[in-house]
Amino acid sequence: MDKLRLKQLIIEQQEYFKKVEGLIERDININSYLKGNEIILITGIRRCGKSSLLKLISNLFEKKVYINFDDIRFTDFNINDFQDLQELIVELYGEEINYFLDEIQNIPYWEKWVNNLYMNNKKVFLTGSNSNLLSSEISTFLTGRNKVIKLQPFSFKEFLNLKKIDYQSIITTSQKAKIKTAFQEYFSNGGFPLIIKNDDLDLSKQYFEDILNKDVLTRYKIKQIKEIKDLILYLLSNIGKTYSYSSLKRITGISSLSTIKNYIDYFKNVFLLNTITRFDYSIKKQKVSSSKVYTIDNSFLKTIAFNFSENLGRRLENLVFIDLIRREKEVYYHLGKKECDFVIKKGLKITQAIQVSKSLSNPLIEQRELQGLLEAMNKYKLTKGLILTQEEEKEIKIRDKIIIVKPIWHYLLED
Repeated sequence: MDKLRLKQLIIEQQEYFKKVEGLIERDININSYLKGNEIILITGIRRCGKSSLLKLISNLFEKKVYINFDDIRFTDFNINDFQDLQELIVELYGEEINYFLDEIQNIPYWEKWVNNLYMNNKKVFLTGSNSNLLSSEISTFLTGRNKVIKLQPFSFKEFLNLKKIDYQSIITTSQKAKIKTAFQEYFSNGGFPLIIKNDDLDLSKQYFEDILNKDVLTRYKIKQIKEIKDLILYLLSNIGKTYSYSSLKRITGISSLSTIKNYIDYFKNVFLLNTITRFDYSIKKQKVSSSKVYTIDNSFLKTIAFNFSENLGRRLENLVFIDLIRREKEVYYHLGKKECDFVIKKGLKITQAIQVSKSLSNPLIEQRELQGLLEAMNKYKLTKGLILTQEEEKEIKIRDKIIIVKPIWHYLLED
């Protein structure tokens, strides 16, 4: 890459970075990532706000340089250009500088340069949209030298902050009405920052296409394009339901079970999907059990999934799952004679059982939800259980068990 052109690119990017305004504070304890000289990785799905968080963190530093490797002008940048890049940064901004690097996974051998920065005691913050940044590449080159911020689209709290709706003081009747109205929008349209700011749900389709085409099809050189598209459409249309590789083989026409597994791993690598397995104390049984799939943002259930927009219960379940992942819970589902949507493991024990339902107003539905929850509570020796619904709020006592029923919006606002 021409050095003069590279210099101009660096300067232009600093000017742009300085102008970025109107950012929403994220619900993250940033201070814990500022100590020491570990490399800080901000990862997450495209358009979830990684660059904005990078900007928010950079505001805490006086001496800094920002490089966005997703800029199309970096297309012909290669490993040989890192030396020129380093020399230009020193020339323009001096030796004592903090590095803020955006979408760095686009450049081959990026980790060698970042490793050199670390060895020279430079503080580095970087973003990436592929979870490989968390696995093979990091473990090979940056072991013990990094901390990770796993960023998602906006939480409900962050959504309310953007809408300037107070939820932290005593909630009055009028405030409660505003929060409930905002929840319906958040539940339906998801948490991608630009979708919320622009009130443009069509962006969700664009994000999905970018992720599928750029991060999956191109990155992994997929040839079975129709088949993999059928697979992702089927999975998004069956959120919260169990699947097995053999059933997906029948449905998609993909003949190889290992190929199906690889495709699902690709979707997980780019943060589009998450999967959970049935909990069992036998790890062997757990690994061969059917999985459930969830997506990282509810907007995809409205814009991409087939005939899914009216499946209110599954969409609520997906929203709860997103929050559990945000809280870094180890999540499974329970299946015995009955089913419980989520059981949470901490250490060696299951510590919580959660059922999600649109409503308990129908006695038959209430009985079904209670039976699944109670079976899980008895199995894992829990005295308290939780049912999350759209509206209801009450407490149910059954013998020595206490079951709390509360609205999902209320649960999402809890610490």
